[in-house]
Amino acid sequence: MAGYCRVSTLEQKKKGYGIDIQMREIGTYAQALGLAIDDFYVDEAKSGATENRRALKRLLKDCRGGKIEGIVIASLDRLSRNLRLTENLLFELDRLNVRVLIADMPYYDGRNRKDVLIRQIRAAIAEENRKEIIERLKKGREERTLKGRMAGGTAPYGYRRAGKEIIKDTGEAGIVKVIFYLKDSLSSQQIADYLNGLQHRRRNGGLWTQRQVAAILSREKLYRWGIIKYGDAEGKNEDYVIL
Repeated sequence: MAGYCRVSTLEQKKKGYGIDIQMREIGTYAQALGLAIDDFYVDEAKSGATENRRALKRLLKDCRGGKIEGIVIASLDRLSRNLRLTENLLFELDRLNVRVLIADMPYYDGRNRKDVLIRQIRAAIAEENRKEIIERLKKGREERTLKGRMAGGTAPYGYRRAGKEIIKDTGEAGIVKVIFYLKDSLSSQQIADYLNGLQHRRRNGGLWTQRQVAAILSREKLYRWGIIKYGDAEGKNEDYVIL
């Protein structure tokens, strides 16, 4: 038997339904049925709305190769939060004669029509919950933007996180000033070459490229006037002015 676990980026940040908890629930459920989990397939920071997951792909490959007879998941939404994708995955696993066991649906039987209906209802609810979460996040970020605060996520180059706030980073802000000073006389590639020649590196330690310099130049409204945008929302904060 194999165990499959998944946690999204948001779930990781909230430190709620973590991988360790899922593995424990899968192990406990399997043990109660007298089954042994031979291997765990784990996808971290992966959305349940996509099938482009490394561990999931490896799991399906092993199922197609006849290496796996059954899969245990902690809950249905760990497999997917998209109804169509969930049904497609379960259809293929059934075609491969791979049994799927769900820890929080202990009496689930994929051959029972009523159980299948309940499963589909739960999958539809999981998909709707995901959409509601995305909508709440979007509205929250738009509200932050309107109030002159950055929406969240990775701080743009020139800024850094300080607790829950984003402030100017002195070192990066200096590089931003150099890039805008040179933009009228040098191309983006020439500016990248200039920065690399002075041993300046990007935030991740990598070399500057034409693309990265162009990305800095595309944020002129933010650097020059402190204008922040997220979707259709726009705000202004003079504390973000660098130029």
